[in-house]
Amino acid sequence: MTHRRQSGGFTLLELLVVVGLIAALSFVLLGGLGGGGKSAALQSAQATMVNLVTAARVKAMATGQSARVLVHVDPSSPAQPLRFMRYVALQVQVAGAWQLVTDAYLPDGVYVVPGNFATIPAGLFAATTNTTWTKTDGSAMRSTALRANQITSETINSAAAEQWVSFTIAAAGTTAQPGDLILAAGKLRAPGSYATGESPVELENPEEVRGVTLSTYGVPVLINSRASF
Repeated sequence: MTHRRQSGGFTLLELLVVVGLIAALSFVLLGGLGGGGKSAALQSAQATMVNLVTAARVKAMATGQSARVLVHVDPSSPAQPLRFMRYVALQVQVAGAWQLVTDAYLPDGVYVVPGNFATIPAGLFAATTNTTWTKTDGSAMRSTALRANQITSETINSAAAEQWVSFTIAAAGTTAQPGDLILAAGKLRAPGSYATGESPVELENPEEVRGVTLSTYGVPVLINSRASF
């Protein structure tokens, strides 16, 4: 007797894999990977964020549990300045607790621009540039997907708790935190040049930015210049 596999369409996992592949291909086609120096670092960081967002969405839909992407925002952390606005992580919710899936550092010289927080560490935005840190609509250049009410104290690969900000992807693949995730070129400030609690890094130029816009469906859309925010 000959046994045949019945065709029942794609499984959910197969569809999710296809979604991830489409997202990766879209980055290569639309964003490109050319250029050098800061431009290449910004594009690499942009790819990292796209991959994290896509992975969070796929993980949430595949497991039926919420997933979240976190950004380190603690200027007073013993691990700064290596982690501050540059260390990112992906977690999934398991039995009511958040479990680490993966973590990564953005390339050297690239940092996440903070959200509309009540307090921004002094010295974060360079005062020497002739261009103000605003979007083309005149609003402050901030990562609006990162909300002040999502800042929490977490222990992630550290002996001490640190401040992180996150956005969450629900099991349906949607998010209640749509908005921009902006990446900017920057540099470490010289040791001893800033006080405790001030920013250990300085973002250099509002024209040297890239990022993504996160839709309510949890899908990242590439933004390749300040004029596009």
